[in-house]
Amino acid sequence: MDKLKIDLKNCYGIQSLEHEFDFTASKSKTYAIYAPNGLMKTSFSKTFEKLASNQQPTEERYNRPSTYEVKVDGAEIAKEMIYVLKSEIDISSDSSAITNILVDPVNKSRYDALLIDIDKQKNKLISSLQKSSKVPKQEIEKTILVDWNELDFPTCINKILETTIDDDLSPFEYKAIFDPKAIEVLKSQEFISKAKEFTDKYEELFNQAGTIYQKGIFNPIKAETSFSTLEKQGFFAGGHRVHLRGESDSIDQATLKEKLQTIHADIDGNEELKKIRASLAKNAQTQALIDLIESLTATQVEFLLENIKPENQIQFRKNLWTYYIKTNTEATTYITTYNESKDEIESIEATAAQAAPRWTKAVELFNDRFVDMPFTLSVSNQTQAALGKENAKLKFTFQDGTDTVEWSRSEIKTLSQGEKRALYLLNFIFEVEARKLANQETLFIIDDIADSFDYKNKHAIVQYLEDLSKTDHFHQIILTHNFDFFRTLTKFVHRTRCLMSNRSNSGITLTKADGINNIFINIWKNKVDSNDYILCATIPFTRNLIEYTKGDEDDDYKILTKLLHWKSDTHEISVGNYLDIYNRLFGTSYDTSNTLPIKDLLFTKATEICASTTHDGLNLEDKVLLSMAIRMQAEIFLINELRILKSDPNYWCNSMNQFGNLIKEYSSLASSSPSLRTLEKISITVSSNIHLNSFMYEPILDLTIEHLVKLYNEVCNLHVSAISANTNA
Repeated sequence: MDKLKIDLKNCYGIQSLEHEFDFTASKSKTYAIYAPNGLMKTSFSKTFEKLASNQQPTEERYNRPSTYEVKVDGAEIAKEMIYVLKSEIDISSDSSAITNILVDPVNKSRYDALLIDIDKQKNKLISSLQKSSKVPKQEIEKTILVDWNELDFPTCINKILETTIDDDLSPFEYKAIFDPKAIEVLKSQEFISKAKEFTDKYEELFNQAGTIYQKGIFNPIKAETSFSTLEKQGFFAGGHRVHLRGESDSIDQATLKEKLQTIHADIDGNEELKKIRASLAKNAQTQALIDLIESLTATQVEFLLENIKPENQIQFRKNLWTYYIKTNTEATTYITTYNESKDEIESIEATAAQAAPRWTKAVELFNDRFVDMPFTLSVSNQTQAALGKENAKLKFTFQDGTDTVEWSRSEIKTLSQGEKRALYLLNFIFEVEARKLANQETLFIIDDIADSFDYKNKHAIVQYLEDLSKTDHFHQIILTHNFDFFRTLTKFVHRTRCLMSNRSNSGITLTKADGINNIFINIWKNKVDSNDYILCATIPFTRNLIEYTKGDEDDDYKILTKLLHWKSDTHEISVGNYLDIYNRLFGTSYDTSNTLPIKDLLFTKATEICASTTHDGLNLEDKVLLSMAIRMQAEIFLINELRILKSDPNYWCNSMNQFGNLIKEYSSLASSSPSLRTLEKISITVSSNIHLNSFMYEPILDLTIEHLVKLYNEVCNLHVSAISANTNA
């Protein structure tokens, strides 16, 4: 690739962007673009992400028609050539169905989608089987596999669906029959030998003359529970009696016991039958079995007794599952979904197995580059994966002193955002290594890769991106809103390839970034006497240097402080006065005869900036000047208002923290003033950023010039509103 030409219109948030990136061999293969948040980064990345997936970019907000042209050396860019590293974190651990194997991101997304769909259908089937069998959901899969002596669930379901069953097993509930506590009764010698006799006599309890029982409503177990409760609660001891259905008189406890003994005589007269009855009344599980038996017809009871004989139980278990599954539409849907996805899943797994050695290399590179992580990565099944026998699986080893913990990818719960983002980069590293191996010419679009990292790992990222820039068939466009990271990229990105994004009325433009490293030495110092914007912008820098070298009691420091705040004699300090201080500090000899007050120059230039329709480049001097003008206009407004509120025409603020104290006083005296909203915005976004130095001016750079222009106009309008209000008063 020599040249990449882009022409985008209405592609997500980009109204218009036209640019040619020159990657010719004599120049850098990497571009760095500084773009404040909300300007173009995400839209640019999303556009290329769509192209990489062979889709058309769109304009999502206003539904405007989108057009795009992305050409490499005159031809349409191939989708295989594009790789987008998004700023969003994605370590694929949000669903229990998402796997633990290491697969390239595109296949991983498809693989997870297939498994999630299968898992969804499987859960529907299990929910339906739970209703039929009453076996808890979490136990159904294991129970079916054990009963059918199978290891794989879909294979087992397939096998069951191919089985024929003629019996109607709808009355039989698996859980009631084969609950472990019910099985204890079923396998007892008494039940095995006397089951038929017991069930016959149990049936007679509901039909004999004088019975108190009703089938399916009030059986012996419920009767025993009811009467036992009455006794325990002192019902009979209190002299109360019970009145049974069909009887003319009520009876006491002694008569009730005699009646029950008569009804139960045929069962309780036989010790084995009595023992069976006692066993079935022992707990809820065995009571469920007797309830089931009670609900069946005589023929069904006989069928059940035959099938729960020890020698028939295995087949009966299988038959019950067969009936439930064969009469369940969810089973067919599940197995169809599985069969349709099986080949694609196996294909992705085979590809993953072949890629295992490359994953090992990527993991080693990750461990080497990213320091101070709380974990070390490894491929847990490296030997088997390398042989192609298993898919590569990631393992995290955490160590604190002698304590060591190993987690799989799906078990990770305690990583910070930076650590998650580092892990996210593992996929990127693997993709890079795979493309190296395939000699795949690639355009990497990298969106804010350094967010959430500490400085050590930001350095590791820069080092890795620098390595990529040395690969002949790799090209990069790195986007960031972090000026410190942008400046660090100049370690390997040629200065002519460091661009600034700017918004105009017609769209986005990209221009060469000037003054990335030491703007004062490289640009401002030589233009102090020829550029009024730069002259004003150097004031806080000059003041800081005097503070560092001479202290805040120095007379020159105090004078410059009066140019950053509205003091009683601020309006008397001229351009010549400032240049006189500047000459003393830097050993220059600029003309000091200009008597124009700095305050007037500051406001004039601020108005000119606000009137301009284009703002290209870093705009640092414009941003510093506007910040100074905004705060001074705000302080003038506050002092004038406080003079009125305090009835003190000579009021001045003498606090070291002047702007903060002015707002505090004004808030206490005019708490409902609509002006406070603007003043608070100034306090938050402007005031603290004026004190810049050569080591850190990122905060003020990250403020857009449009925001500062709007804020300056707002604070100027406060004066207009105040004059109008005072005149009317």
